Amino acid sequence: MKRMLAVLAGTMLLGGCSVGRPPVDVAAPVPPTWYAPPLAHQGDVGQLSAWWGRFEDPVLSDWVARAQEQSPSVASARAQVFAARAARLNVEAQTGPQAALVAQASRGITDPTVPLGTTLSAGVQASWAIGLWGQDQARQDSAQAQQDSANAGWHEARVLVAAELAQLYFAQRLCQAQRVVAERDRDSRAISAENNAVAERAGLTAPAVAALARASAAEGVARERQQTQVCEGQVKSLVALTGVPEPELRRQLAGAPALPDATRLDRMLAVQAVPAEVIRQRPDVYRAQRDLVAASAEVGVARAALLPGLSLSGSLLRNRFSGAGTQVSFNTWSIGPITLSLPLLGRAPLHAGVDSAQARYEAAALAYAATLRKAVSEVEQALVQLAALRERESSTEVAVAGYGQSFLATEARYRVGLASLNELEEARRLKLNADSAAVALQQERLNAWIGLYVALGGGFDPVNNPPAP
Repeated sequence: MKRMLAVLAGTMLLGGCSVGRPPVDVAAPVPPTWYAPPLAHQGDVGQLSAWWGRFEDPVLSDWVARAQEQSPSVASARAQVFAARAARLNVEAQTGPQAALVAQASRGITDPTVPLGTTLSAGVQASWAIGLWGQDQARQDSAQAQQDSANAGWHEARVLVAAELAQLYFAQRLCQAQRVVAERDRDSRAISAENNAVAERAGLTAPAVAALARASAAEGVARERQQTQVCEGQVKSLVALTGVPEPELRRQLAGAPALPDATRLDRMLAVQAVPAEVIRQRPDVYRAQRDLVAASAEVGVARAALLPGLSLSGSLLRNRFSGAGTQVSFNTWSIGPITLSLPLLGRAPLHAGVDSAQARYEAAALAYAATLRKAVSEVEQALVQLAALRERESSTEVAVAGYGQSFLATEARYRVGLASLNELEEARRLKLNADSAAVALQQERLNAWIGLYVALGGGFDPVNNPPAP
């Protein structure tokens, strides 16, 4: 027994040893003055909803929640989270000591000196495959990293669904504004066409001019119908995303609050610079990093398979024998056998397993670095787009103001007979074109902000996460 205990103590000391693993991260400079959670919105649905609540639009907030509940991609990602958690718990159970209650019954003659009888046994049997080289911890680290990766995938799915819904919601709101502009443009072209038709019948306008006016009116009708088609298609898409019945959805759209203007957007979502640590919180970057950790741990497991393995078993049983008119009860126990094994033949598959795990690790490292570069590029592109939109905004405001002033002046001249109806309608169309450009610019700004939200992983909050003291 003393020698057996000494062997056990030695195995426990060897268990502290471990095979080497490749590094689990890629060095990157991290500014120390910004706080960023390990995952965007800390992976919390409530914080994600609160972010969209900044728009102070209850319709938008409600539809974002509904879209996530109805999304098959979110449900699939959630199922992967549960599968990864089950795999982790299974690994934890397998890498530790195993114990089971057992009950046995037999009848016969197993010893010539013992008469025919029945033997009943019940007790506990235990076994333990001891990881001498840290492979048990490596398996657990890999399983935990895979669960973290699945959690990040679930959060990424929620962020993308929220962004898709918000983009479609704002597009529908602005589509209706464009539809109003298209209707006014159609009506203006129709008035010009009717005016030219009257002048043509009176012989005051050439037929070619009247034909051009009729063509312009027909073009205005076509544009208005095309815009209507786009708006109706967006309504159908919103119904599919949210699961809200169409009549109710249209009613909520009609009662939705006004859209935020450019000044309010800048105040809500101002981003001047993005710390590197914020990039690492993106779900795809976080997932790639956890995949790298899992791949590194798998290399350790594969290397440990080439080294000696140790297993230990034991049992504690209560036995009862009955036969030949006698009954005997007794206890039995055992510790062992202690088995130390080292594969001698068939090591080629084990070496191939190490090479395969190493190749997967190298692929994961390259994927992590590529994901980081992609994340930085997407953030920079979003910031460049927003900067360009800010520069276009001033020009658009000047155009809207100028064409509006020109229309008012032409309208005043028309009232006193100094301008024709055609001149008035032409000035109106110029103003409507400027209004349409302003609505389109607003749509681009909202899309750019949503794109930046996705590029930042749906989390960076310079308002609530100020610089550290």
